[in-house]
Amino acid sequence: MCLLNYNKEKKKYKHLTYTERTMIERWYNREHISKKEIAKRLDKSERTIRREIKRGLTINLNTYLEEIEVYSADIAHDEYLLNLEAKGQELKIGSNIEIVNKIEKMIKEEKKSPEVIAYELTEEGLINITARTIRNYIYDGNVFDLTEEDMIYNKKHKSKNKNKRIAKHTPPERSIENRPKEANERSEYGHWEGDLIIGKRKKGCVLLTFTERMTREEIIIKIKGKNNEYVVKAINGLERKYGKKFYTKFKTITFDNGIEFMDYEGMEKSCLRKGTRTKIYYAHPYCSGERGSNENNNRMIRRWIPKGTLIDDIPNKFIKQIEDWLNNYPRAMFDYKSSNMLLLNIWKLTF
Repeated sequence: MCLLNYNKEKKKYKHLTYTERTMIERWYNREHISKKEIAKRLDKSERTIRREIKRGLTINLNTYLEEIEVYSADIAHDEYLLNLEAKGQELKIGSNIEIVNKIEKMIKEEKKSPEVIAYELTEEGLINITARTIRNYIYDGNVFDLTEEDMIYNKKHKSKNKNKRIAKHTPPERSIENRPKEANERSEYGHWEGDLIIGKRKKGCVLLTFTERMTREEIIIKIKGKNNEYVVKAINGLERKYGKKFYTKFKTITFDNGIEFMDYEGMEKSCLRKGTRTKIYYAHPYCSGERGSNENNNRMIRRWIPKGTLIDDIPNKFIKQIEDWLNNYPRAMFDYKSSNMLLLNIWKLTF
């Protein structure tokens, strides 16, 4: 046991001293002792040691002129003193391990956003905190064992359309510019946005997703591939499932210009009666924001099915669980009501 642990009353959350930092430097760099063992020697939590080492990491050259990453007690202590000088009011959750662990669980396991977490913690009377504060703690890296990659919306800016297959022509009357006013204003239930979520392979199963514009209700269907025929078959299945309700539930569907969605006649033609069952519209090329609700829900689905996942191996039961999670997810835009809560009233009035 370290000599620093002499008989003295322990103080919780006591800051590391410069002497302790020099010990960490020797143990970590020269003796290659694990973070867990260092924490034990200094009578600190492993979380504290992980954060401390992260704070003091720097690049040095070894005897072979190779770059290696090492911990510097001086760099870590200078940053600590700098932060101390700039410190404003005391952290709301920095010393509350139970709240910290709860927030980490809500983000990592329950896939909730900081906005929803802040709302639920406040409603439960556990702590008054804003979503911005939670995000700042995550970006700072000194409170949570989280990274930006753990967030529901991890902002990575890159071109989404590099390999997108775009149809050369879409009929002018099918343009989003001719979509009904009720769909554009989200003032009426029954107007949807659709897209595909692609798995590991270019061939094989994909997920066909539909998002209702007014309520953000989500429907996820696993189909055999990204072809017109499979999309049409999936919509046929929805029509059979909902029967007469389908024609009120699906007034319009807006897709992008991918060639897998070009069979608008097949998607519109009813398989249960004569005539049409819905109306298909297309967003402008490279304008994913015109289907923003579906894009956002797809990003949330990616929290459970990351890119590179083989969709063929995902059971329908798990896909249904994701769909239920989305439809029961509290939404800030709806005063933290879920899509299902909104649907209860809509279906009573409509059907």
